Amino acid sequence: MSRVRLALAQLPAPEAPSRLLPLLRQRCEEAAADGAHLLLLPEMWSTGYASAKMSAAHAWSDDAPVLAEVARLAAELGLAIGLTYLARRDGALRNRLRLHGADGSIVLQYDKVHICDFTDGTETALQGGDGFACADVALGGETVRVGAMICFDREFPEAGRALMRQGAELALVQNACPMREDAELGDVRLQQLRGRALENRFAVALCNYPAPQYDGASCLIDARGRLLAAGDRRPGLLLAELDLVELRRWRAEQDEVWGEAALRPSCYR
Repeated sequence: MSRVRLALAQLPAPEAPSRLLPLLRQRCEEAAADGAHLLLLPEMWSTGYASAKMSAAHAWSDDAPVLAEVARLAAELGLAIGLTYLARRDGALRNRLRLHGADGSIVLQYDKVHICDFTDGTETALQGGDGFACADVALGGETVRVGAMICFDREFPEAGRALMRQGAELALVQNACPMREDAELGDVRLQQLRGRALENRFAVALCNYPAPQYDGASCLIDARGRLLAAGDRRPGLLLAELDLVELRRWRAEQDEVWGEAALRPSCYR
C-alpha cells in the first residue's frame, strides 16, 4: 500500500480524567473503522493544555496505568496512536509525545524542546527536551520515517531542519494555539508551517484544538507545502491520505536543491 491514512482528532480534552480513555477509545474505533493507520491528538491532551493543570498533580509517570491502556488500545485496533501529555520523570515536568505503533509498542517518544517558559507563558514549570527524534514506523504496510514537533517547536526553522537531517518523511505536530485566526498574526502560523514542509521536503500532519479553545485548522501538508486537507473550527475527526510514492519521488528529485548537501553550515552565523 502506497498511501498512509491519518486521523487528526481535533477534539477538546475531557474535563473529567475518567472520561479520557472512553473518549479516546470511541474516536480510535471510528478512525480504525475508516481505515486510518495513525491517530493524532492535540498538544497535551491529558490536561487540555490548561494553565491551571501545569503541575505534578496532573502529570503522568512513564508507567502510568492510562499509558498502558493506550498501548493496549493501539494493539487491539491495529492503529498507531500519538498522544501528548504532561509527563513526570526524575522530579521534572515535561510536555511529551508518546507514539504507540499499531502493535502497541512505543515507537517514538519526544519531549517538547521549545517550551513556552517566557513571561506569561503556560509552561514555566516545565523542563524542555534535549533534542529532536525520528523513528521508522510501520503504517499501512509501509515503513515511514516519522519525527515530531510540538506546537511552539514548529516556529523555529532549526526544529524542522533537525528532523530533515534525521531523514524525516512525516512530521507530527501536536498543537495548542490559533493557526488561522490569530488576532495579530492571522494565518501566518499555517503559512509558516507550509514553508517548513517545503524547505525540509517532508509532509506535516498537525492536530489542534477546536473552537472555542483555539481555532481548529488541523491539517495535512505535503512536502511541496501544499495543503492536502484542513479542518474547520468545529470538533471532529479529520481523515486525510498521504501518497508515499509521490512524497518519495519529490524528495528524491529535490534532494540536490534542498537536501543536506545543499547546506552551508559554516556560513550560518
